[in-house]
Amino acid sequence: MTIKRTLIAGTAGLLLFAAGYTFRSFRVGQKDFLPNVHAQEPGRRCSLKTLKGAYGIKFDGEKIGVGPVSSVARFSFDGNGVFTTSEIGRLNGNPIQRTFTGPYVVNEDCTGFLDFTSNLTDPPHQAHGDFVIVNNGQEIFFVDNEAGWVAGGVGKRIN
Repeated sequence: MTIKRTLIAGTAGLLLFAAGYTFRSFRVGQKDFLPNVHAQEPGRRCSLKTLKGAYGIKFDGEKIGVGPVSSVARFSFDGNGVFTTSEIGRLNGNPIQRTFTGPYVVNEDCTGFLDFTSNLTDPPHQAHGDFVIVNNGQEIFFVDNEAGWVAGGVGKRIN
């Protein structure tokens, strides 16, 4: 019985291999029956134009010594290095609502940063955030890179 099972299993495996080999480029109409898989396009680079348009951002974290922060915002990138945003949320339970504008930089490796004047503290201060662009510019991951902040966010393209 053991030899018979081995022969049956071996024959079944050979048939599956032959079917896969035979149908690897079988086409239905103009579509591949089993499409080829490719890695992301080699040499793909980002630029300021990668961030052109509006993104919805969800931001959470903490201002050390003050309390938690949570907000949602609409960021608009002009594709030339300037962004604007309108944000609403809470800092340590207190409402925040603000708009601001600033420069942004995109590196070829799809990392970048933005700077703006934050009015969440008195007096206002220069804020710096770093980001990485993912999913062919459809999403952005942010981290607040200021002293005293532990916060980050995710943005998704609106249009």
